[in-house]
Amino acid sequence: MRIVSQEELLQTLPVELREKSKTGQAYIELRRKILLGEYQPDQLLVPKEIQQAYHLSNTGAQNALSRLAIEGLVKVLPIKKKTRATSAALGEYRVADLNVRHRMLTTRHGDFVSDVAKGGYPASKETLLLKIEYADAEVAHLLNIAAGEKVIFHRNLQRRDKETIVCINDQYLPFWFVEMMPELEKPESDVYELLRKLGKNPSWCTETVDVVQANTVERMMFGLSFDDPTPMFKIVRQSFDPEGHPLEVQFLTDRGDIYRLHYSFPLYGSGVPEVLREK
Repeated sequence: MRIVSQEELLQTLPVELREKSKTGQAYIELRRKILLGEYQPDQLLVPKEIQQAYHLSNTGAQNALSRLAIEGLVKVLPIKKKTRATSAALGEYRVADLNVRHRMLTTRHGDFVSDVAKGGYPASKETLLLKIEYADAEVAHLLNIAAGEKVIFHRNLQRRDKETIVCINDQYLPFWFVEMMPELEKPESDVYELLRKLGKNPSWCTETVDVVQANTVERMMFGLSFDDPTPMFKIVRQSFDPEGHPLEVQFLTDRGDIYRLHYSFPLYGSGVPEVLREK
């Protein structure tokens, strides 16, 4: 579906909803207010206030807010400051921006910083790990090298701005990249420019995307609430030279509530370099 109108959403309730229960009625009313704009994006919804307004238990208020979060109408954030009104809450609930067109658009052209900065964001990368290790079977296959060969491993956080981590990137490069390791640590580093400095010609990219829930490690690294139902994009990204030789591979975990992914590709296999065509 392209875009579902808010009027259509208002008229379409989950069939299993017990409308006569207090929690169900609170959910319907909160949902109505969000969809009609009575609550504004980023407005705080305090469970204690909802509990009192709709005569619910704490569990009932939490259930209503969690149901709204699953529907994408509410964001669940870590509580930044505990108050008496939020003392029993597991997360901070804020009204979501329902317009997905407002999300950060990435064109998938170039490295992260050069790509995202086009949208006016002060994008940067933060290196967490940079080391030499031995390729396991999966990495060896993706880089077209033998298992056990040395590779460069670079784990970095990709930031839209100082406050917002949008991606965790586990990147592997062949050992011939070793002289560029110090350059890779810089916040504005561009791996494709570094490859060119080594005489390589990155010109083609393939990506495989899966949608998953964040695990506990990823939630800690992103700073997400453990109740946040936001999905993640798991992307395996390979770059190649014009002859189809793999130059690097990235295992990206991108926040699905922030990213919009834009791809360009030929409609027919004849437009793909022969060595990269799906057999």
